[in-house]
Amino acid sequence: MSNTNPSTPSADYKAMSDYWRMVDDIMGGAPAMRAAKTRYLPQFEDEPEPDYARRLAVSPFTPLYDGSFRNLASKPFSKEVRIGEDAPEILKKLVEDIDGAGNHLHVVAREVFKGAINYGCDWLLVDHTAVPAGVTLGDERAMGARPYWVRIPAKSVIAVYEGQFGGETVIVHARISEAETVRDGFDEKTIERVREFNRDETGARWTLWRKDAESWTVEAEGVFSIGLIPLVPMFTGEREGNGFAVRPPLRDLAHMQITEYQMEANLAYVQTNTTFPSHVFQGVEQPLDAAGKPVSVSVGPRTVMFMPFDGESGKFGDYKQVEPSGTAATALREDLDAFRKEMREAGMQPLMPQSGNLTATATAVAEAKAHSAVEAWALALKDVLEQAFVYTCMWLGIPEDQAPDVIVNTDFAVGEKSVEEMGVIDTMYERELLSGEQYVEEALRRGILAPTYDREADEKRIEAEAPDDDDLAAAVLPANNQEQQEEAA
Repeated sequence: MSNTNPSTPSADYKAMSDYWRMVDDIMGGAPAMRAAKTRYLPQFEDEPEPDYARRLAVSPFTPLYDGSFRNLASKPFSKEVRIGEDAPEILKKLVEDIDGAGNHLHVVAREVFKGAINYGCDWLLVDHTAVPAGVTLGDERAMGARPYWVRIPAKSVIAVYEGQFGGETVIVHARISEAETVRDGFDEKTIERVREFNRDETGARWTLWRKDAESWTVEAEGVFSIGLIPLVPMFTGEREGNGFAVRPPLRDLAHMQITEYQMEANLAYVQTNTTFPSHVFQGVEQPLDAAGKPVSVSVGPRTVMFMPFDGESGKFGDYKQVEPSGTAATALREDLDAFRKEMREAGMQPLMPQSGNLTATATAVAEAKAHSAVEAWALALKDVLEQAFVYTCMWLGIPEDQAPDVIVNTDFAVGEKSVEEMGVIDTMYERELLSGEQYVEEALRRGILAPTYDREADEKRIEAEAPDDDDLAAAVLPANNQEQQEEAA
């Protein structure tokens, strides 16, 4: 019997789903990691459930993965993502609201880039406002119909398959989960939908499926008038084979974060067990209540304890506190510090200024690798955005050769060497080998000046603050040299 459930995930999706869930939990921080319970923090053998619950509730979590991820994902966006000045005017207007929800191209590009780094891939759908069949391009514009971009997270693309058309490898089938939560009186309910795309020799079509009770029915359907499925994938990970399962670039770092979480939880557990002393009574029977059950003894300030005298032995009972040495906690802390250092290197953290915890060689190597990796991802993003503009032009009836170039920043400052390099640039400027404009540009590149620095506005401030000729003469010439002052006047 054939499968009639459009929400059935592909093998590629199943291969990635566990990793995506792990990344979501890591990005969710301590609450999400604790909620996952034994998935990330195993229960000790024979550990009672109440003891495990207490240990889990206080398990610490340091978000090193999150810090590395956000640092890398921000690099191409220190400057605005934009299109070339020679682009058609209608595309320049679309850039300001590329998704039909008020978001600029820069904002959508940043979200796609972040998703691709975190999950290994991300998607853009270039769709168009629905219009009646047979209307002209002019009618569409009069109705306000327009193409718009939709960013689709990898977790929503449950199946994608490619095929050959005209010697090109293109997407021939895709399914996208579009679950929607809506208000239902004072409650909420979730409507499950799946959007299906298909392409064959006759063109490209879409079908919107909706789940009612236990069956799926077609809610709407239509065609892509541009003749293809306008889905654009963004990859930062390496594809495994010909499918859409990928090796995310931060996969090893994500697994290291899980290990770090377990090490940190173990350290906290050992510290709890070794921080407080044990209480030892010698030569004293444990007191019992009337029912013969042990009675607890209070220990602390304003507490008095009486030690009985054994007449036969002639000795008094004794009480003392025994404190553990804490060597285990010290060793665990040293191991954790070393492991965190490895995580920072693996996460390309040297792109950010370090506090001396890395050697100069390790920093230089890590910086070079990170710079080349992020630059490659930024160039991939540029290709994705330009392909999306090709589909946008097709929707608008604009020739594909007029699709604009997209400018994505790939000029990342080196980091630790910025100040040293700026010293060389200072010397070049003093020797008049650089213009003032280029000097400021180099300072901006290295983060010496804030990204919001406005050269033109600063020149006006400099001019306004400069003393006039009379004030300058009065300040320079001696007060008793009347003749020179008169000549200067």
